[in-house]
Amino acid sequence: MVSQHSREVARGSLWSLAGSAFFKLTSFAYVVMLAHAASQDDIGVFYLALSALSLVWVLSDLGISGAFLRYVPFYEGRNEHGKIKELFTISYRYTTAFSFVLVAMLFYHAGGIGEFYSSPLLPDAIRMLSVYVLLGNLLRINYLYAQGRADIKASQAYQNLQNLLKLVLTAALFWLYGPSVATIAAGFVLSFALALLASSIPVFRSVSSIAGGGSISRTELVSEIVPLGILIAVVQSFYTIVSSSDRLMLGFMAGPAAASGLVAVYTMATTLALVLMVFPASVGNIFLPVVSRLAGKNDMDAMRAAMATAQRWSLFITLPVAAVMVVFSGDMLAVFYGSSYAPGALAMSLFTLGMVASAFSYPIALTLTALRLVRIELHVAAAVAGANVLLNLLLIPAFSMEGAAFASAAGFVLGAALFTHFAGKHIGFRHPPEAFRLLAAACGVLLIMGLAAPLLSGAASGITGAAGAGEYMPKALYLALLGALICASAALFAAFAILLKCLHAEDAELLRRALARGGVPAGLAIMAENLALRGVARNE
Repeated sequence: MVSQHSREVARGSLWSLAGSAFFKLTSFAYVVMLAHAASQDDIGVFYLALSALSLVWVLSDLGISGAFLRYVPFYEGRNEHGKIKELFTISYRYTTAFSFVLVAMLFYHAGGIGEFYSSPLLPDAIRMLSVYVLLGNLLRINYLYAQGRADIKASQAYQNLQNLLKLVLTAALFWLYGPSVATIAAGFVLSFALALLASSIPVFRSVSSIAGGGSISRTELVSEIVPLGILIAVVQSFYTIVSSSDRLMLGFMAGPAAASGLVAVYTMATTLALVLMVFPASVGNIFLPVVSRLAGKNDMDAMRAAMATAQRWSLFITLPVAAVMVVFSGDMLAVFYGSSYAPGALAMSLFTLGMVASAFSYPIALTLTALRLVRIELHVAAAVAGANVLLNLLLIPAFSMEGAAFASAAGFVLGAALFTHFAGKHIGFRHPPEAFRLLAAACGVLLIMGLAAPLLSGAASGITGAAGAGEYMPKALYLALLGALICASAALFAAFAILLKCLHAEDAELLRRALARGGVPAGLAIMAENLALRGVARNE
């Protein structure tokens, strides 16, 4: 029998996965366009400026919006709907005021940052992008509000609108004025402005329609919400250090002559690896509101069960894709971005393995947030950031971008180990045996894919080198080949998962329901369910 919480997570995960897949496809088209239209120097300067701004942006709302995903469903679970409305108003007010201050500071200090990196183009890029601090924060409040209300469809729509606008506007600016740092930055900022305007209309309408009692007292705001939000923001700032320090330190240690090109290659490699997080994030987007409501009801047993389900589903949809990305990283970079980006292959493979570790522990981090145990996550994030910076300092001089990627991967593995320890100590959660069996199944797929890689890479080279194929046909053909590889990886992974008894009975039932809802004949849906039941342990 499928629990109510599993059904809700499954429904929300499907919407989130569809939205996230579209988001990543749009992002993929965007970076491909940048790689082929703009110079590596322009791309490197843009992402260097964006990395510098990211360190500011994460703390730019005083942590208020960071509490949204915890308190909106928490208040909903307690039927205190009036507090949701008040929290939204408070967030908009304080975020706007503080963001304006930070924008002014970025304008003033942009020149000094440019001198530090010996980059004459960097100050203007930072000034142009600085308004993103304000626009990005307000848009974040809009889509976090929708996500907190478990309206995953709307939350994904707002984020996808901004991402699609970024692609369209940047392409239009390239056509009108040519590719440059200025046109890349202008398209980026304008996309947030238009998406904010479009999303504010339905969000404000939804907030104004909220009825119900309850108001946030000054004591609750000062002693609970703001401290929690600030802690979440500090945690995010440590993770921003992890995601930005490698590029910032790589750009500084490489020297002015090679910095922009090296940062561009590394950014494209790690950006492609980050596609993997679409899958655990699609589960996490709905898991956090669900587990926050359970926290409001103090139902710890249901919470632990939901954690195990979220982890199992995250791994099941993440690991087959990860195997393909690790083995065929060089081919993917060369085909999608050009041969000049192929040297980022090993960095991409290492970073992808780090993403697997992050996916493994992702439900634990979200549950800690739901339980307001953010101080634990703060300790983990600080340890990960410290290890990342230290390893970057040690490895980048000797191994360049591969050292930076290894530093990030090692940090994510450390984080997963620490989360596992604290989950057992404070939540009573132990990783179920099937989670480790799923990792073993992935190792089997990785081994088979690795053995087949020379033959398949030869096929990829034949596609990309086809005479008269034009500029885009090889990419389309390679996408078809990549889709076939992922399907083959998923089939192998499912076979190993069934043999190793990695599934639960509710997984099989949900599979049948999903297939039936998708129009698959009832006989085939039942057959798929019976096959999946072979992967259920007898004592489950």
